[in-house]
Amino acid sequence: MNNYIIYEELGKGSHSVVHKGRKKRSVDFVTLKSFAKAKKDQLLNEASILSKLDNENIIKLRNWHETRNHFWGIYEFLAGGNLETIINQDGAISM
Repeated sequence: MNNYIIYEELGKGSHSVVHKGRKKRSVDFVTLKSFAKAKKDQLLNEASILSKLDNENIIKLRNWHETRNHFWGIYEFLAGGNLETIINQDGAISM
């Protein structure tokens, strides 16, 4: 993960923590999702599913890395927050 700068936390789930990141020496922002080593199966399952899906409305997994304490999924960065936030901002039904 030495090639990335990690910015603010974007969210947290039961298996992972999500951060905004940027590839060093570029303006390429990414989403960095860290999984504890014990959750390797969740990352591999997610990677397997996302690799089979090709749709403009589904986030793309670019790569993944292993560090001493974590596995990191590197995803495309989508500005604007999560789907629930966007729906609430639009005044639509809440989730």
